[in-house]
Amino acid sequence: MLDEDAIDSHRLPDGAGFPPSYVSFVRSFGWGRLFGLWLIYTPVLQGFGDGVVARGGRLTASLHEDFDDGRAQGYGWKIEPDGSWELARRLVIFAMSENGDYLAWDTGGRDQDGELPIYHTARFNSLTYAGRDLHAALEWLRGRDGESNARSIDFEPLAPAALHHS
Repeated sequence: MLDEDAIDSHRLPDGAGFPPSYVSFVRSFGWGRLFGLWLIYTPVLQGFGDGVVARGGRLTASLHEDFDDGRAQGYGWKIEPDGSWELARRLVIFAMSENGDYLAWDTGGRDQDGELPIYHTARFNSLTYAGRDLHAALEWLRGRDGESNARSIDFEPLAPAALHHS
């Protein structure tokens, strides 16, 4: 179900492809549940849901809308502790927890290695820096959730859902 062509050809808003740490992760693990809680969206073949492009795109649009509304309402707390309104507009979601938290790339911060900084948002009500790449962000998640995530790897492979058309 992993779309190998999309891994290489998809372009993020900054015009470049997926970050190397993400590409390495999805090629090694595919689609599944990490730490019993996190779904890292992967590029999937047409006809399947749970993909980083379609599902991630819808979540990203919701994030932008929510943060735009928060900015209009003067809710500065939404971008605390590490964000800004400009950062919120550059974020692209690629992972979701089953608790409604998200991981997103800052597509305006690509480094010389092609990596994108990663931010965590709790139900679109905060922006916290999680790491310079996916490896660092996963260590940040593991440390933040304490002993429940102390194992070196806790990954459950899942099959992407097939889309049903009526």
